[in-house]
Amino acid sequence: MMVKDCMHEDPAYVSVPGTREDVLQVMAEKQVNGLPVVKKGTMALVGIVTRSDLLRKADENQLALLMVRDPLTVDPTTPVERAAQLMIDHGYRRLPVVEGDRLVGMLTVADILGAVLENSEDYKDTTIEEYVTRSVIAVWEETPLPLTYMIMDMAGANALVVINESGGVTGMISASDYIRLSEVAIEDSISKTHSGTESAVEWGWSSKDFLVVTKKVLKLPNVSVKEVMTKKIISVSEVTTVPECVKILRKNDIDQAPVLSVTNNLIGMIEDRTLLRLAVKP
Repeated sequence: MMVKDCMHEDPAYVSVPGTREDVLQVMAEKQVNGLPVVKKGTMALVGIVTRSDLLRKADENQLALLMVRDPLTVDPTTPVERAAQLMIDHGYRRLPVVEGDRLVGMLTVADILGAVLENSEDYKDTTIEEYVTRSVIAVWEETPLPLTYMIMDMAGANALVVINESGGVTGMISASDYIRLSEVAIEDSISKTHSGTESAVEWGWSSKDFLVVTKKVLKLPNVSVKEVMTKKIISVSEVTTVPECVKILRKNDIDQAPVLSVTNNLIGMIEDRTLLRLAVKP
């Protein structure tokens, strides 16, 4: 199977020059988390921008400085297994598909899983048990939202499980949610220095220096995470088969899901990127 057999043709994209607002608008309209960037007036690929880039560079507004330049690409005739291995090796969720330097498609983790695993006879009886990540980053539902983002960022995660005081799972919040909840605001940072006079000397001096820096930043509402988290939990169990799990993730347009025990206790997480390894034959 080749990339052209499962890629998205005619993908959504943004152009340079452009701004953060341009990216957010297209992401919202197309319901995507990453966009290829082309040179205005052409389809020549020059970069890629993701929601993670927007969060990581919260005080930057120009697309040229937000995007990752010269991204890794594949062409339509690249074997899907090769594309999957590239995603695994580099930790990417999507790859632009180009012919020459011209953007012709987009390939995502979900595209590969759907094409290779969703109807796989090889894995129809294989459960996800051995692919479950047992280490879970969770926060209490009363934790302030800005603090939960700091926790997610420091943990290098792209989502958090939200639990109540009894340890039960009550919701989830992801990087996409933080972008959705944030607002672009103007923040004035004022740096002020002041020096007074020295009475012990015959001479003295005083000065006031003000530096006003105006920048656009992402602001998160100062509310508890339970007020804005996703409460509809899409979960699976350890005995869910690989094809069934892929189908659930793709149907609900999510990249991971909590894994619950038969008693409804949280025992781990299953991520589509973990299952991606099954698309690369030994």
